[in-house]
Amino acid sequence: MKKILSFTTVLFPFILSAAQAQPAAQAKSQSITVRLQSDYTPALQKAADQGNADAEAKVGFGYFRGKTLPHDYAKGIFWLQKAADQGHSDAETLLGNAYQQGVGLPKNQEKAIFWYQKAADQGNLDAQTLLGAAYHMGQGVPKNDQKAIFWLQKAADQAFPQAQNFLGEVYETGDPAVRNIEKAISWYQRAAEGNSVTAQAHLGMAYHEGTKLPKNYEKSTFWFKKAALQGDDQGQFFYGLACLKGEGVAKNPREAVSWFQKAADQGNLQATTRLGLAYASGEGVPASKEKAVFWLRKAAGQGEPNAQRILSMMR
Repeated sequence: MKKILSFTTVLFPFILSAAQAQPAAQAKSQSITVRLQSDYTPALQKAADQGNADAEAKVGFGYFRGKTLPHDYAKGIFWLQKAADQGHSDAETLLGNAYQQGVGLPKNQEKAIFWYQKAADQGNLDAQTLLGAAYHMGQGVPKNDQKAIFWLQKAADQAFPQAQNFLGEVYETGDPAVRNIEKAISWYQRAAEGNSVTAQAHLGMAYHEGTKLPKNYEKSTFWFKKAALQGDDQGQFFYGLACLKGEGVAKNPREAVSWFQKAADQGNLQATTRLGLAYASGEGVPASKEKAVFWLRKAAGQGEPNAQRILSMMR
């Protein structure tokens, strides 16, 4: 199965985007974004000034997110540190994440693990997921997939889609001693049903390739479309490809091009190449050599071999 997401991307974007995969009714499995997103008010600031840890965490998160408050990492760290020092697990997790990324703080994997561990020990699902990911990647700790599974399982068992997806990745790509494709697919399925966009793309790929699951274009297209509608560039590309070829969906070159465009705008090189091809052939869009060359050069310049080959044939 094609690798859709590396654990190296399980950083602050994971936390900031995780709310998309959290149904509001599942309070136990809500992500940090759901718990800490709050309108900034004088009352919230007053509570933070008086040492309320939850208010401190919300103000700090507000500065990091830059929606209810101006983007200011230094102020964000100031307030998150105050909350973390009081044992607020969300603040501890965000502080660890800042150390892991080097956002607002010098990058320091060991300090990231220190804060993840403190939060994970309190049952914080985001922290358990990030700690598990760190053990899988060997970031800040020796690589250990058994420990990765231990921490990911804790969060996955509480219906946390990100942990379920990453647990599937460990079972698919981890050390030979832990690999189990049946378990991987099972966890991808649960995560996808929980609205994890990455898991949806994983399942789409599994059904598309037919190596880990029986090939089924209707099911692959179903999951690719779900991922595409959430803005996932791989989902957009493969759903566009399904529309182009009529695999699991009615053939519709115009619809295909619209999805290729969305994915290309996110930097997906396969989609960028396909968009160039569409303009070269006039399939789904009016033919335009100028636009074809533009998109093919864009992909070729970033090392996409098919785009490079097609460009050389057009000369």
